[in-house]
Amino acid sequence: MEKGSRYKSEFLSNMSHELRTPLNSLLILAQLLADNKAGNLSAEQVKFANTIKSSGNDLLLLINDILDISKIEAGQVEVQPQSVAVADIVGKLKGMFETTAVEKGLKLRVDIPSETPATVVTDPLRLEQILKNFLSNAIKFTHNGEVALVIEKSGGRHISFSVRDTGIGISEEHQQAIFEPFRQADGTISRKYGGTGLGLSISRELGTMLSGRIEVESREGQGSTFRLVLPLELETSAQSPTRTSVVGQPVIVQASSEAHAPKDVSTKLIPDDRARLTAGGRVMLAVEDDATFAEILYDLAHELGFQCIVAGTAEDGVILARQYLPHAIILDIGLPDHTGLFVLDRLKHDLRTRHIPVHVVSASDYVRRARALGAAGYTLKPVKREELVQALEGLEHKLLEPVRRVLVVEDDATQLESVQLLLNSRNVSTVGAKTAAECLEKLRGETFDCMVLDLTLPDASGLDVLDELSQDASIAFPPVIVYTGRDITPDDELRLRRYAKSIIIKGAKSPERLLDEVTLFLHQVVSTLPNQQQEMLAKSLNRDEAVQGRRILIVEDDVRNVYALTSIFETHGASVTIARNGLEALKAIDEGQKQGAGSPFDLVLMDVMMPEMDGLTAVREIRRRPGLKGLPIIMLTAKAMPQDQQQSIDAGANDYLAKPLDVDKLLSLARVWISR
Repeated sequence: MEKGSRYKSEFLSNMSHELRTPLNSLLILAQLLADNKAGNLSAEQVKFANTIKSSGNDLLLLINDILDISKIEAGQVEVQPQSVAVADIVGKLKGMFETTAVEKGLKLRVDIPSETPATVVTDPLRLEQILKNFLSNAIKFTHNGEVALVIEKSGGRHISFSVRDTGIGISEEHQQAIFEPFRQADGTISRKYGGTGLGLSISRELGTMLSGRIEVESREGQGSTFRLVLPLELETSAQSPTRTSVVGQPVIVQASSEAHAPKDVSTKLIPDDRARLTAGGRVMLAVEDDATFAEILYDLAHELGFQCIVAGTAEDGVILARQYLPHAIILDIGLPDHTGLFVLDRLKHDLRTRHIPVHVVSASDYVRRARALGAAGYTLKPVKREELVQALEGLEHKLLEPVRRVLVVEDDATQLESVQLLLNSRNVSTVGAKTAAECLEKLRGETFDCMVLDLTLPDASGLDVLDELSQDASIAFPPVIVYTGRDITPDDELRLRRYAKSIIIKGAKSPERLLDEVTLFLHQVVSTLPNQQQEMLAKSLNRDEAVQGRRILIVEDDVRNVYALTSIFETHGASVTIARNGLEALKAIDEGQKQGAGSPFDLVLMDVMMPEMDGLTAVREIRRRPGLKGLPIIMLTAKAMPQDQQQSIDAGANDYLAKPLDVDKLLSLARVWISR
């Protein structure tokens, strides 16, 4: 039986790979068309592209449902309980489904009686998956009236989540069948309602894993109620229940004494304020996977007057930042799914979140890279309490939004005036200096939040100005953005790197790029800027200078994915080389190394499953070659099994991304790792 489940799981995993491969290119190209960056598509053509993308996502959901069933049956799904705020779950679900309900002319009502517990200890991902299925079905099968989500206390130590609708209802003889895979209440040839027939089957299994039960009450033509009843606190040592039910009765998932114990899960609960956020209060987001340190940040945030939300992964950090728009963020680099630099990059490339000041607290030394990405500060672990207080107070100071002062050092009068006009706004004032001597004089007598520096000045080089600032402790040394018409030579860059731990330096050659960098480092809220500046920022973010001119090796055997990936990176100005398997990748690298020392590529995107030599073997071979230890390699796989990520990292890859690829995530990872 165990061997059969394993074979079935492996078969479904391989089948998933074969389906995801063409789906990957479909979704990528549809998104590129829908973005219409060239502006040469009509509104109707953009609509067609969005329809293709939407249909592709529907197919992806089906693939994921099949894999979920496979993983559950093979015992590969682990329960990870943590404290879940009921209000938080409700808010997320309401935001997810309210628009769809309104479009159908339905009312989406939420009812939480005052005596309902504020939190429940369960697996939030699985709870959300079940309720999403209930709500999706309720809206799908309801033509008029309302859909209600009712959460209330049930019995002594239980809580119930009920989804009630005024839809078509389910006949008594079908109430049992709808929980079986690929069975539907409307199963006729001419059925009106779409769906995979897997959602309720998965929900039943997940409810069982959460030590709960699912009940259904329905009468044909009069609506339905699907109810999930859970214990208020799921114990990690609890045995996994099995299901029993009676045909013709509401389906009830019950516990059994003959159940098998699940894998051990030792998740420490991290306190969090998201269930009790108050309007007008200052909110801090801590992105930290170490529970002990997260609790320290939580307590310290309270002492300094912040409400605190905690995320344990990079993905959750990005999601929570976009959902709650916190006033400040404390970020770790070493996170379980992606590096914290990935979080920083995603936030700073989003107009909604780029203004939020982020202070990095990490055991890894990526100071220069984090500051270049827009971090407000960086502290290395182990960190003293007073250093944490200082970091949070620094973030608090940035929240006050005083008028920011920028010193622009430029000898050309016309150029100086142009830069000042570009940067001036309601919250930013600029001061000009035409010589190195005038610059140093102003820095001695005044304080500036940022300095825009030309390297070519009449009395000294801009590099000499930086040398003087570093040697004279009496002069304030603000963040510096190098803005020059000339190329920065390797020797110039070497000199600039001396100051990497105390200042921020970037070459900005266009007005849009300069505005981008200044607003980033001043943590300006984009929506408060003049319209012209907002348009320039959007234009700058559409470009990707971190990728432009870079050499990228794409190792992929499927021509559709090759075309899709090439379209992404060539659009952003990268030079792309193609290899169809691991052997061709090694050959391309070896030939490139013969032409010069070091790596011939800035980044490798490596598929896992390929003929002749697979991706994991190829990565191991690359790491054995001299001079390639630091070559960034991102693994791409459509197999999407739980162990794939760890296998990729163990083989020597820097990061991992499952297909179908999210274009924004892929570009973000590319920016982070290319810059290493």
